[in-house]
Amino acid sequence: MMLLHRTAIALFVTSMASIAAAAPLAGPIEAPHVEVSFVAERTAATPGEPLTVGVFFTLDEHWHVYWKNPGDSGEAPRIRWTLPAGWSAGEIEWPAPVPIPVGPLVNYGYEGTVLLPVQLTVPAEATGESAQLSARVSWLVCREDCIPGNTTFTVDVPLGAGEPDAAWAPRFEVARAARPEATAATFARGAEALTLRLPEVEAPVAKVRFFPEVEGLVPPTAEQALARPDEGGVTLTLPLADTAPGELPRLVGLVQLDDDPTQTWAVDAAPGEVGAAAPMTGAATPAAPPEETSLWLAALFAFLGGALLNLMPCVFPVLSLKILGFVEHADADQGVVRRQGWLYTAGVMVSFLALAGVLIALRSAGEQLGWGFQLQAPGFVAALVVLLWLLALSLGGLFDVGSTLTSVGGRGEWGAFGTGVLAVVVATPCTAPFMGPALGFALTRPAYEALAVFAALGAGMALPYLVLAYAPRLLAKLPRPGAWMETFKQAMAFPLFATVLWLLNVFMQQTGVAAAGTLLTALLALAFAGWLWGRFQRSGRIGLGWLAVVALTAVPGGWLTVEAVTTFGEPAEDGLWGEWSPESVAALRSEGKPVFVNYTAAWCISCKVNEKVVFDRTSVRDAFAAHGVTPLLADWTDRDDVIARELARHGREGVPLYLYYPPQKGAAPVVLPSVLTPDMVISTLEEGAVAAKE
Repeated sequence: MMLLHRTAIALFVTSMASIAAAAPLAGPIEAPHVEVSFVAERTAATPGEPLTVGVFFTLDEHWHVYWKNPGDSGEAPRIRWTLPAGWSAGEIEWPAPVPIPVGPLVNYGYEGTVLLPVQLTVPAEATGESAQLSARVSWLVCREDCIPGNTTFTVDVPLGAGEPDAAWAPRFEVARAARPEATAATFARGAEALTLRLPEVEAPVAKVRFFPEVEGLVPPTAEQALARPDEGGVTLTLPLADTAPGELPRLVGLVQLDDDPTQTWAVDAAPGEVGAAAPMTGAATPAAPPEETSLWLAALFAFLGGALLNLMPCVFPVLSLKILGFVEHADADQGVVRRQGWLYTAGVMVSFLALAGVLIALRSAGEQLGWGFQLQAPGFVAALVVLLWLLALSLGGLFDVGSTLTSVGGRGEWGAFGTGVLAVVVATPCTAPFMGPALGFALTRPAYEALAVFAALGAGMALPYLVLAYAPRLLAKLPRPGAWMETFKQAMAFPLFATVLWLLNVFMQQTGVAAAGTLLTALLALAFAGWLWGRFQRSGRIGLGWLAVVALTAVPGGWLTVEAVTTFGEPAEDGLWGEWSPESVAALRSEGKPVFVNYTAAWCISCKVNEKVVFDRTSVRDAFAAHGVTPLLADWTDRDDVIARELARHGREGVPLYLYYPPQKGAAPVVLPSVLTPDMVISTLEEGAVAAKE
């Protein structure tokens, strides 16, 4: 019965798809190998009733875009909305994908044409002749190579009693009719595989494929063994990926018969008894479990990495705040100093555990995130720029934020706690030695083990300061507090200014020059508000009226900060490196060419140091050319699930990562250290060339 129902839908889809299309609401925008249009089901938006709109892709032959889970590589299309007050947008209503083999990989996506519908909520109180909608659409279109693209559609939709659009309403009906219906399912989890039971899927079928909704759960290339239990229906054996979460309360995705998108059902399975089944197509051979690091060894690595994190360039500016705090308390009672040490430790530990909790929760929800993930959000980077800018202005003497807010900057009773929090926030772009294996272990283990590793990381970072707080002889060597401290305090503002410049560069690479210029204007407005506040402080005229004046002058700065975050542009490109993708690496290796991959990000200070000290050297560039090595850049500045999966494959949860693939086909890549020297890179290339000749 279910097969007959799906067959009827297939005939309906075939007949309706032949209807000719007229002009879309906006577009089509022509991009390499794809046309993108913004379309609507009705000619007007009726207040109080939903309006279905969509993005329509027309693809060149053999090119594809991706489903919400792109498979082995790729990235799903994204839509960022700017809507009038009271309007809201739902999630993309994803059509059923098809498996797309690309070399040794399998992707999930769409070829030919595809409509991605989204339902908009139109408020009943909407008034006027029209409403302006803005949708920023980004996509990745691939064949063997991949080309990212984005555009912004801004349209004025009439308000009123609209009619179904003669050209596009049938396409939306097709999409609605073909939407996968739910089918009953249960699953059981083993050590290395899931068993999915589908009691309503009818035989005979030659093939059933499960598309998991979350990435990193079931390898797309793994065999999904089909079996028929005695009680009817079918079961699938689904090998688990190394990156599968430790807990799986539900199994959500699609099941598809014979790779036919019209024969697809939605699955939202709960754990349950599955039972044994006789195999129909042969049992799957589970992969051998990866060699695992013990929890104690991972915690030791994390502790050592946390201690070494204090020596990384990310943390230097915040160390100046901590040094200032120790100097200010040099003559204080030993109990006060020890309390400062414990408060700093508490700030570090609480921040690391909170960061770990958020990261674990997001990864459990299917997000491909790693160490330093918050700096992939332009909004977070902009907020950090503003915070450090205001702190630097305060240390520089423009104004005094007082005993409450100075707790963020290292002074006051709770100053050490705030400094610990700030140190963790700005330290996350860096990866110290020993941290890579520890974090790779943590984010593939159950939550309690991951939290233990992050706690060890925080303890390692905080320990030097806690030891100093309990070392009176070391504290006695610090200069005595005095008038010189004002000069020292002002000097400590400059490392923070340097950090602001670095973060502005990160923000500009994420959003473009226009957004960075807007954020700079916001900093100027906030500096003016801070100058007024300092003038009022020094004059003694501090009251509600003056506070209101300062607040009003700060409003433009806050508004411009928000405007900067919502202004998107194209990141700058580095002409030295080729664009990385798993397909490009596979293609080069199939030709016997050596490859060097630089996994980096604009917010990663360690990466930038290596680029300046190593990759900008003429000797290193000459070595690339002399040995015929193709250098590729995998830029993780913005979220990129493909790069996240590649990092996880090599036991890393953050950048930098440097891989050298020798020219021999099938040879394993050489993993270079996180801290490089030119000689390391040159000798690695030379050894690879010598081995290729033997």
